[in-house]
Amino acid sequence: MLNQHLNFDSHYTIDNSAKLAHDLTKLTINNSHRLITLNTKDLYDNIPILETTDIARAQLLKHNVKNTTEQICKLLKMVLQQNYFTFQEQI
Repeated sequence: MLNQHLNFDSHYTIDNSAKLAHDLTKLTINNSHRLITLNTKDLYDNIPILETTDIARAQLLKHNVKNTTEQICKLLKMVLQQNYFTFQEQI
């Protein structure tokens, strides 16, 4: 839903590992180049909800009407506050 309403430059993002592998085959690599990978699996554990929704609201307002922006921000806040997970068949 956010992708439909935000205009982010995705030049440095990866859609999936297959596309990354395909794109890497097109690179010309010399001895001075290095490939670095970063594990971001647990990067988002402590993102503050209020600041996140404020940033999202500011970005959304650049490209959308206020009503649409507020509806999306309410949904975003609800999703971010409901932090449920399952472990050993228990929620």
